Amino acid sequence: MIVEVGGRFPNSDGYIIDVAEEIRRVLITRRGSIPMNPEYGSRLYELRDRTFDDVTKLRAIEYTHEAIDRWVGRVRCDRVVVEPDSYERYKIRVEVSPK
Repeated sequence: MIVEVGGRFPNSDGYIIDVAEEIRRVLITRRGSIPMNPEYGSRLYELRDRTFDDVTKLRAIEYTHEAIDRWVGRVRCDRVVVEPDSYERYKIRVEVSPK
């Protein structure tokens, strides 16, 4: 999975990591993989061996919005685009704006 994040953000907002890195971490973390916070992460791992069709695409968009809205408090998810990158991979492009 390739995650691209676009948007306008202030350069120094007092956080240790930038917004793009925070979104990437949330999306690639499998929900339930952190014992002290089992709800953290996304459900994108559930789509791992699925055929890339319209249903899978809609679920990827839903799971991406769900994870960003819940775990990245400093931005609002405006748009998610999911495209096949190759036979086995897909690309998620996320457009966000500051809250």
